[in-house]
Amino acid sequence: MRASERDGLLVLLGIASGSADGWSYFGIGHAFVANMTGNTVLLGVSIFHLHGDFLHPLITLLCYCVGTSIGTLVTHDVETGAVWPKSVSWCLFLEALLLIGSEIAWIAIGYTPGLRASLILLGCVAAAIGLQSGAMVQLRIPGVVTTYITGTWTTMINGLTLLGIGNPRVERDKARFEERFALQAMVLAAYFLSAVLTGWAFRHMPGLVGCISAAAVLLAAAYGALRN
Repeated sequence: MRASERDGLLVLLGIASGSADGWSYFGIGHAFVANMTGNTVLLGVSIFHLHGDFLHPLITLLCYCVGTSIGTLVTHDVETGAVWPKSVSWCLFLEALLLIGSEIAWIAIGYTPGLRASLILLGCVAAAIGLQSGAMVQLRIPGVVTTYITGTWTTMINGLTLLGIGNPRVERDKARFEERFALQAMVLAAYFLSAVLTGWAFRHMPGLVGCISAAAVLLAAAYGALRN
């Protein structure tokens, strides 16, 4: 697989993360499945907030960590410099299965989960996104993460600032830095636009909300497996 093909798959995974975060926060239980910074804040505030909801962010955090650990175990033998190993595709297939199962449950309960159902759904989707995070870390792509988008924003702005002031380290490899910025911008745009699409689906076709992230991950997994 060429690096440009891998970059396209990373954009697909950005779509999955943005849609999953919108789905989980507005449809399942007011917690994020990719944005663990947000969940940490929600969990902290709930400790002293009257009638604070600590269960949803807590379950999401725990399941995300479990998913990340499993994703790391599945892809731990990825060699440095590998573009897209088979183990990454298998990890994404597992993620897709969890998302598809969650989507089926979402439809079965009529898009209005109760407490128990919302905790189970959040746990499954968070574990799925954790699998993706664990696998992506093994690819060791500098400054590009498809789930915790704050890191991508930070490294992109940092690099653009260094480029703007003519930092010698950047100038020596300007083409490589610009290529990375383009990928970062595409991942961020995919994350945002998929959230917009998820908002539209909530209003007009709620049964398709979970399909967005599931389809994006399944497509990335299938393409990666076929190319390898």
